[in-house]
Amino acid sequence: MIPVLVPFSQKLKLFIPMVTIRGVLIDLSGTLHVGDEACEGAVAGLKKLRQSGIPFRFCTNTTNQSVAKLEKKLTKLGFEGHKNEIFTSLLACRNIVLSRGLRPLLFLEDAALEDFHGIPTEEPNNAVVVGLSQTNFRYEMLNKAFRILINDQNTPFIAIHKAKYFAEPDGLSLGPGPFIESLEYASGVKPTVVGKPEKSFYELALQDMDLLNDANHVVMIGDDVANDLGSGAKELGLIRYLVKTGKYRTGDELREGGVDGLFENFGKAVDAIVDQLKK
Repeated sequence: MIPVLVPFSQKLKLFIPMVTIRGVLIDLSGTLHVGDEACEGAVAGLKKLRQSGIPFRFCTNTTNQSVAKLEKKLTKLGFEGHKNEIFTSLLACRNIVLSRGLRPLLFLEDAALEDFHGIPTEEPNNAVVVGLSQTNFRYEMLNKAFRILINDQNTPFIAIHKAKYFAEPDGLSLGPGPFIESLEYASGVKPTVVGKPEKSFYELALQDMDLLNDANHVVMIGDDVANDLGSGAKELGLIRYLVKTGKYRTGDELREGGVDGLFENFGKAVDAIVDQLKK
């Protein structure tokens, strides 16, 4: 992949891979919106991307809301989004739990439990599943999970994702990662991570777009250089675009081996993608 240097602003230069872009994967929180507010340029950017005809999927680690609630939220914020376009680590986790017949202790908010409807959770639990659940990250629940894990080192320990933090309107907040790390440290049981940046998660979305064999022609756009654009995205050869909204901190573009594009916001990233179609 041979990069070409393209001026972006007086302070920023952008490296854009010279390949035909055939699909786009899009992070949600921090990229399209922060809390209940759309990021600048995001609504217009998504509309422009949809009009271009380039297929896309939303790939999100959001675990505190079900897919149905995410769809409603996107609509309320002014985005046009459909359930079949949304891939969440929550649903990927549900598939694992179902396929293995597990009866998990769930660290999930009520708004996310809809996607786990029908999953048995009665005690005794034989697995621990951790998502972002502010109301459950308390000593009583963490100790309960610890005891399940320490009593049987073969107990499935599933981390829906391990983000260190996430963006809220009033600043950054702790993600599930620190709590997952504490349980691993105390119990000695290593978790299986389901969501981004795991390669298998991106593959689900690529398969849905019939682009699994063209991963190096697909752009992943996110605000988190590690969890959106990290290991799995790099291994698959995705084109990695970082936006300066949400979690972004100065210098993030130099981490994870660098990125393929740095943009002020999602709308600017879409502009660059669509502009390539005209060349």
